[in-house]
Amino acid sequence: MNTEYTQVIKNRALELNGQSVVVNLSGGQTLTGTLAYATTTGLWGGTTFPDVLTVTVSTKAHTVRLDSVTSIGQG
Repeated sequence: MNTEYTQVIKNRALELNGQSVVVNLSGGQTLTGTLAYATTTGLWGGTTFPDVLTVTVSTKAHTVRLDSVTSIGQG
């Protein structure tokens, strides 16, 4: 997993949290729906970034590992 690139995806996911998005996956698939991604506060007060995001398409939630995401854009 490319840590620097994954952090870019995490930051983009935070920017688009709660919005309609298009998520492109490494296998060529695309998910279009509402993004859910939020940080949490760690045990010692630091910010924890989850390694997954959720895209809700219609009424079905899809959980996606961030290392499978090639790009995220507004949809």
